[in-house]
This record gives sequence, structure tokens and C-alpha cells, in this order.
Amino acid sequence: MTKRDLVQRWFSEVWENRDMSTFAQMLAPTLEGTELLDGLTNPRKDYPVLIEVVHKLAGELRVQMLHYMEDGDWTSTRYLLTADGPDGVTPVHAEGIMMIRFEGDKIAELTSRFDAFAFFEQLGQLPADAMPACLAGQALIWD
Repeated sequence: MTKRDLVQRWFSEVWENRDMSTFAQMLAPTLEGTELLDGLTNPRKDYPVLIEVVHKLAGELRVQMLHYMEDGDWTSTRYLLTADGPDGVTPVHAEGIMMIRFEGDKIAELTSRFDAFAFFEQLGQLPADAMPACLAGQALIWD
């Protein structure tokens, strides 16, 4: 498989299909419980929970690769995540960028930036005008 195929597999099998056996197969053995993967200190335990929570919040996910680049062991992918929403009729979408370093066909490092602000606004967890309010210096206060 090419690195591009591996990145597509990460999105389709792990994120879209929630296949945790593929998730386990894709992680390099060098990733121990104390290693960081995308900011999670125990990726083998925490990543499956993260994936499940995102599915519960947004519904079934679809990920489209918008741009892909490769430099040695590193890949960079700009992607679009879409879902029908938790009710199945209120669509959500947000873009992200993910960088992955591979050791052979295994993920040794992964870091991503995802537009979680827009994602949570669309899910109704942040007010629709939260970004302009924050830029104006306002605090978001929950009841």
C-alpha cells in the first residue's frame, strides 16, 4: 500500500467504520501507553473512545481527502469531515489537517488540527455567534 492508501484506510476503516482491529494494526509498536498520538497520552485506549464520542455527537461520519502531500516518511492531508448530525437530518461538516509519520506501513506519529469550533457550533454545543463573540472579547458562559 502507498502512504496515501494508508491515510485513506485510516479515515475510512478507522474513523468512518470504527474498525478498532484496523486501528490496532495501523499503530507502530513503538507507540507505548506513554507516547503521544495526536495529543492523547494513551492512544491505544483513548483513541477508540474519541472516535465513538464523535460518532455519537455527529452521527455516521464521512471523510473526504481534499489535498494530500508526502515528504519522506511524513504525509499531510487536508480533509473534510461530514455527517448527517445526531438526528440524521441536520448535517455537520468541518475541515481539518492531519500530519502522519509512518514507519513502514505503521503510524509512528500523528498530529492534527480540526475546526472543532465550527463542528461544535453546528452540533448546537456552542452558540452560532460564538466566534464573533470571542473575537469581541466576550466570555462564553453556560447555565
